[in-house]
Amino acid sequence: MHRVAPSDDARKADHNLNRIPDGGLRVRIGLVSLHTSPLETPGRGDAGGMNVVVRALADELARGGHRVEVLTRAASARDIGRVEVLESGASVRFLTAGDPAPMAKEDLPGITGDFGRMVCELPRFDVLHSHYWLSGRAALPAARETGAAHVLSLHTVAVVKNARLATGDTPEPQLRLDAERMLSCRSDAVVASTRSERDAIVAAYGARPSAVEVIPPGVDTGVFRPCAERIGDSPASVLVVGRIQPLKGQDLAIRALGLLPRGIRPRLIIAGEVSGAGNERYRAELDRLIDARGLRGDVEFVGALPRPELARLIARSTLVIVPSHSETYGLATLEAAACGVPVVAAAAPGLVDSVRAGASGVLVPGRDERVWAAAIERLLRDPSRRAVMAQASLALARAHTWRATAARLASLYERVRASN
Repeated sequence: MHRVAPSDDARKADHNLNRIPDGGLRVRIGLVSLHTSPLETPGRGDAGGMNVVVRALADELARGGHRVEVLTRAASARDIGRVEVLESGASVRFLTAGDPAPMAKEDLPGITGDFGRMVCELPRFDVLHSHYWLSGRAALPAARETGAAHVLSLHTVAVVKNARLATGDTPEPQLRLDAERMLSCRSDAVVASTRSERDAIVAAYGARPSAVEVIPPGVDTGVFRPCAERIGDSPASVLVVGRIQPLKGQDLAIRALGLLPRGIRPRLIIAGEVSGAGNERYRAELDRLIDARGLRGDVEFVGALPRPELARLIARSTLVIVPSHSETYGLATLEAAACGVPVVAAAAPGLVDSVRAGASGVLVPGRDERVWAAAIERLLRDPSRRAVMAQASLALARAHTWRATAARLASLYERVRASN
């Protein structure tokens, strides 16, 4: 049968059908989040900042006219074959890999091949964007087999994490280090949240500098916004947000709190739940530390909170404390900025990029609890400085919208798709 070649006008019409309102090309995108669903509550189990990023990007890319699916693992029988369509038009598709049941993270490398084969059975994606190294192990081979471009976001760089381990914490295994090195070198592009993350990926893994692009995350200023009824100043309250694990350093916040004079001592609220095998011991250590310092009435654990509830809690706090040993970015710092709440954070990788020192917050070097207590006390005693910082924080947040982040990412997708 003789096939008639489409006319130039027909080609132009088809091309225009794939245009989105800003003139870019409509892209079919698979955001791969193998080990955790963006529908989970951050701060619970393996859900954290990455879940926030994946969900926000899916929504904004879909609103921008792209066809977006988040691909995650079915972790229960009810998830088998499940496709959840979000209000934005993006969808979350649950793929069966291994038993449809919760799995320890150390067992997940064994099912990445199965997950990747399931990806290959789906309609072809233009771009597969892997979030975390486990997703990359599954999606990079699928991208090569189907002709999709592959983009990688590590979210936590294992070599950085191992260099700044908390006492008693378990280092990331060689399997992960090797996988991150391979993925960083073989992906069509790597997305880093900060310049320090980019530098680590290039220096430690040998990635091509031109292939690693810094695209900071955003913040939803419709959810995270100042509170007209702030309760943080009388009495004062300080907040730590994050999963309860040694990496997040909640113990340092408790030790610093114990050194503050009773007249200025705020209430410390810890939002998040135990995450990771063996970290129940760390939670028990926090309880022992609270009792040893006589702080039982000064510390409250509130668990993992839905995003709107967390936003209200941040907005009503006097300060947000981020004592992590390291962070990829530290989304809590940006969420605090959007609420007009100053931050006291560790001068650690990721946080040195996300906190505008002296403006949106204070960066504290080292982990000496006396130095931390002094930094917190100075801000608690200086409401005028906090007010100035609040205004600088709001300006910082306005410069980091999810729409802008998604637009930069879409532009990257178009480039790697064109060169793939």
